[in-house]
Amino acid sequence: MFEQITETRIADGKAQVRTLFDEGDLAAMEFAEACEALVAAERKFERIDRRAKVQLGIPDNLCAWFDQLEERYEAEKRLWRLFTAGDRSPRTGRMYLQFREALLAGGKLRADA
Repeated sequence: MFEQITETRIADGKAQVRTLFDEGDLAAMEFAEACEALVAAERKFERIDRRAKVQLGIPDNLCAWFDQLEERYEAEKRLWRLFTAGDRSPRTGRMYLQFREALLAGGKLRADA
């Protein structure tokens, strides 16, 4: 659980409460948001792509297909950057792909000990 620091100020007879987060909390929240964005983008793209395959590979709305493809790419790139933190080694790449597969499958994520 994250520890939160709460700051309270009284101005004009009204209490103003503000929650302060440290950098670790912000990084964890950003990573969680990136995970959610990737799952949402992937699912939306799958729906559009499934329709395109039924229509012999040509979606009825080609612009929406390309827009969703781009959104999926941007979500994937954001999550990949956060996950790897600049480490472009093959081992980190494999770890990311395992994480991504579990994330999209809805499976449990566990640490190897």
